[in-house]
Amino acid sequence: MNQVSHDTKSRIPRNTATGQRLALRLSAEERAFIDEMAAKEQRSSSNMARMIFLRGLELTQKEQNKSS
Repeated sequence: MNQVSHDTKSRIPRNTATGQRLALRLSAEERAFIDEMAAKEQRSSSNMARMIFLRGLELTQKEQNKSS
């Protein structure tokens, strides 16, 4: 029986620089909300916060493009 070799997957999202961290202060309620959302989607809290950030960033960019 041969063992199948799998490529290891990186936990870092594609197209992101390693070591580029941004500290973010959240209230207890905000953190609890992120933790709850992350659990529902089976993600880490950090990954959920990144997803929320990216959605907000996209909306902000669209708003800025409209006003320009």
